[in-house]
This record gives sequence, C-alpha cells and structure tokens, in this order.
Amino acid sequence: MKCILCGERKGKRFCPAKNTSICAQCCGEKRVVEIDCPSDCVYLSSGHTYQSIKKYSAQLQQEKDPLRRRKLYETGQHFGHLFGEIERTIIGYAADLQTLTDQHILQAVSLLKETYRTEQKGVIYEHGSANPLVQALVRDLRASLEKIRTQPNRDFPILKTTNLLDCLEVVEQDIGYHLERASERGSYLGFIKKNHPELSSRAASKGSLIQP
Repeated sequence: MKCILCGERKGKRFCPAKNTSICAQCCGEKRVVEIDCPSDCVYLSSGHTYQSIKKYSAQLQQEKDPLRRRKLYETGQHFGHLFGEIERTIIGYAADLQTLTDQHILQAVSLLKETYRTEQKGVIYEHGSANPLVQALVRDLRASLEKIRTQPNRDFPILKTTNLLDCLEVVEQDIGYHLERASERGSYLGFIKKNHPELSSRAASKGSLIQP
C-alpha cells in the first residue's frame, strides 16, 4: 500500500496519528510539523535522538576554528537545560502564529545577545526591533532567561552574563545552520518542534491565528 501522505512511496511505518502506514521519508520530514504525533510514538523518539546527534556532529565538523569548535562543544555540554528552555519559549511563542520564520527568530536572538553584551559593559540598554513580531519574541526570551537567572536551582545553576552570551551565540549558529541550506535541513523552528513533541502537540490542538 502506498503512503497516504505522498502517494508515491510504499508505506512501511505505522503512523498512530494517521492510523495507517506511511513511508519513512514522510515520517522523517513531516513528524510533528505536519503530523500531530503522539509523544509516545517509537519513531518520533528514536528519530529525534538520531537527528539531534547527527545535526550536532555536523555543526561541530563544520566549524573550522578549533577554539570556537571547543566552545560550541563545551557550551552544549554544560547548558543543555538552558537550550531546552530557549526552545520551549520559542515554540510557545510560535503556537498562535503562522508567520514566524527562522529569520525572525534569528533577529530576536541576535538583539537579545546585543542587550546582554551591552550589559556586560556595564550599560543597561534594551536592543529592540521595529518589527512587533520580533520584538515580542525578544521580550519573551528575555523574561524566560531572567527568570532562570534570578531563580537558580539544580537544573539551572547561577548564570553569568557571559554564560547567556555563549548560549545565545550557539543558538545563532544553530539557526544559521538551518538557514544555510534550508531546503535540505528544514527550518530551525520545525526542528525544535520535533525536539519537544509534547509542546507541539499541545500547540496544534489550540489551532493557529494569523498575525501580522
């Protein structure tokens, strides 16, 4: 039987969301983004782990500067929980939007990084955007990071401004990695949605609102 999504390849994987079999390619490309996958789907969990490791390895190999490569590795190892929180904040913000793009996310992350870089120099100044879509995301991300910084716990130890700058720089690189060859790698937003299927499923159930 052919895959019901593409109608071309043979359906070899049972999809609980579609209650029928779909092909491996559609499963890999459309899970969570176009398919409302249940969080306990065996292909979802195994696919997420494999794809995350594959992407992380590719990013490390792509970085030619050994010092930057080591910094990328160490930041990823030490602040994994913080990256997860940043991703959850972006997914939560995107839940009611159809117009948010990777470029918007990159602009928001870059502006927030500039705010913290200014703070590191002893000056309090909020770098903002004239685009309300970007500015609202900057606000949400800053609120999330400041909450973590002012309420340290076991998962989130005391964070210095330099730690936040390192993490935001890695997120910038991550988004750039997807933008560089989006047709092959898919969008950054789509990828992080696959990382957090429980949030993506909840967002899908709420529906979407188109905003300017």
